Amino acid sequence: MRFSRGVEAAAGSLLSIQVLRAIAALAVTVDHMSREFGLKLHAAAPIPPSVAAYGGAGVDLFFVISGFIMVYASDRLFGQRGGPAHFAMRRCVRIIPLYWAASVILLAFVLRRYPDLASADLSPSSIAASFLFIPWAKPDGTIQPLHAVGWTLNYEMFFYLVFSVALLAPRRAAVFAVTGFFAVLVALGQLLAPLPVPLAYWSDPVICEFAYGLWIAVLYREGVRLPRWASAPLVLAGIATATILSFVMPGPRCVQFGIPAALVVAGLVLVDRPRRASRAWRALGLLGDASYALYLLHPFAMTLPRPLYPYLSGLPGAAWLYALALLISAVTVAVLAHLLFEKPLTRRLQPLGSAVFPPPQNRVAVAAGRQSGAQALP
Repeated sequence: MRFSRGVEAAAGSLLSIQVLRAIAALAVTVDHMSREFGLKLHAAAPIPPSVAAYGGAGVDLFFVISGFIMVYASDRLFGQRGGPAHFAMRRCVRIIPLYWAASVILLAFVLRRYPDLASADLSPSSIAASFLFIPWAKPDGTIQPLHAVGWTLNYEMFFYLVFSVALLAPRRAAVFAVTGFFAVLVALGQLLAPLPVPLAYWSDPVICEFAYGLWIAVLYREGVRLPRWASAPLVLAGIATATILSFVMPGPRCVQFGIPAALVVAGLVLVDRPRRASRAWRALGLLGDASYALYLLHPFAMTLPRPLYPYLSGLPGAAWLYALALLISAVTVAVLAHLLFEKPLTRRLQPLGSAVFPPPQNRVAVAAGRQSGAQALP
């Protein structure tokens, strides 16, 4: 282990994060692809659902990545009075538009298909809570937002709220504060159960996965680098740990999948002088830009190839051909939505938000951030 800094290392770590975001979104998509076969087509998926279900660990990878990105990209905001408001504004601009658009589409579908909200297992309060990122019980008692994959965003937005307050402190103190708050919250959730739905939801141990990413980013920002040879063993250790814990001694999600995800992230971002990226690596990096769109929109996109299934069902390898069609549809819709909706809208809204909540004027921090590549992440 050694300490080093440099634009090359920062750029390589940034690409690694984008690649991991792509992998996480693809993993969740593969998990849901198997459900598309079973629930919608009543056919056998090429990947057994019991295996594809491990794609759900992409969510844990997302949570660790999110913790890392918040420290990595917000370095100039720590200890600044205007930091929390500016950070919260940028997160809202990044997260809300596409999620609300997807939720509105789903709501329109529900209102057209069902005679009333009760028939769709919805209520005005559960719909409002979905748009406000508040965990809420539906009429049947399940805790799920209107757009089902939005359950992760209920954690993400809560994390952003806590992190924005912590930005008033210097970097290390802020990360200590967030970590300590989550630890206390989880402990209280276990000791005082049952709690009201939102508190019970946010006190789930999975919230600790954000803290894993925070501390990896602290190590990165303080110049900790691992030798290049250590990358593969760490990544393989993460995969092996997830496999062993899943089959031998399953435990809390933050241990079973969260710790392996942290090992994978650390193994890729803390490596000194990353190798030159291959074309496949760069392609995944580009898909990482659209990973949020892929995560939110793949349930819509996977309905598009359904008319093809009867024509493919008699062909050799029909299941794999249809799975490929589902994946291509999901990726295509995500990239188009990112390029035509998400990216242009974010570019327009960010300056407006910055005019209302301007970034702190700290020239030293801004200069340091530019040198290390901190401005590259959204």
